[in-house]
Amino acid sequence: MSTGSLPPLNALRALAALAQTGRVGLAADELGVTHAAVSHHLRNLEDWFGVALVRRVGRRVELTPEAERIAEVTRASLQRIGDVCHDVLETVRRPELSIACVPSFGTRYLIPRLVDFAEVAPNLRLSLLYAQHGLAQDTDISIDWFDTPPLAERYAVRLRLLSGHTRPVCSPAHLAAHGPFDTPEKLAGARLLHDETRKDWRDWLAENGLPPDLAGNGPVFSDFNLLVSAVVAGHGVALCVETMIEAELQRGDLIPLTNTLGSRDRGYWLTAAQPPGPAAQRFIEWITERMLGSVADPPDLGRAENPHTAP
Repeated sequence: MSTGSLPPLNALRALAALAQTGRVGLAADELGVTHAAVSHHLRNLEDWFGVALVRRVGRRVELTPEAERIAEVTRASLQRIGDVCHDVLETVRRPELSIACVPSFGTRYLIPRLVDFAEVAPNLRLSLLYAQHGLAQDTDISIDWFDTPPLAERYAVRLRLLSGHTRPVCSPAHLAAHGPFDTPEKLAGARLLHDETRKDWRDWLAENGLPPDLAGNGPVFSDFNLLVSAVVAGHGVALCVETMIEAELQRGDLIPLTNTLGSRDRGYWLTAAQPPGPAAQRFIEWITERMLGSVADPPDLGRAENPHTAP
């Protein structure tokens, strides 16, 4: 519809304000204009329609039925326009941040602490996505598990958040029924549970001077949380990053079996394929501060590469 078939918007607003307040003076106050300006708008509107829209009753004015119809639809339309404008402004003004994160780090470290990040970045629109291990993510930031440091030429940012030190653990019930497992040789004969592949146990056995084939054919769990649930349920022995099972260790659901650590070169890394914008940079600063103050093995800042901080 052509805007030429519509009366002046300011005149419509004056009529809507008059319908709401009942007095020309109050309508003028609401619109922030003079009494004379409102009267002028009303006369213009009557000229445009060619009919009287208001009549005086003492000191008040009343709207004709036609004016009531026009005022009602004008108020509703202005409210709708205001709502849409508000939504658009909120979308434009609020920065967005997308993070892809592997489930182990996401559920056991990041999500419990996101409320703190919301306090330092309250206007941020955050999207947290499930990261497929080892696959490129179309997000601002990715947090994944790497066997070796990610290649510098592939990322604008590389920040090692946690080492991959793993320790053999099992449930108290499994230890009582099948233990002890206080040496690598005894562990090699246990029912070994595997996270995604059997590579971790094969590497751990080789590092401790034992044949990798002793890793056996125990069950493989594609999700770390499933693996932990199986260990707690007493299904066998698993290699776990201690920081990721702090709650189970504190409750006594799991017991460390040896002091022999594995996977020394592996770890959780934060990466970004593109130079971070303000929202991503704020998250990087926040998670670095949080991990420096909350874990025994802080992020390896010496191995981080970030164009915003590197010399």
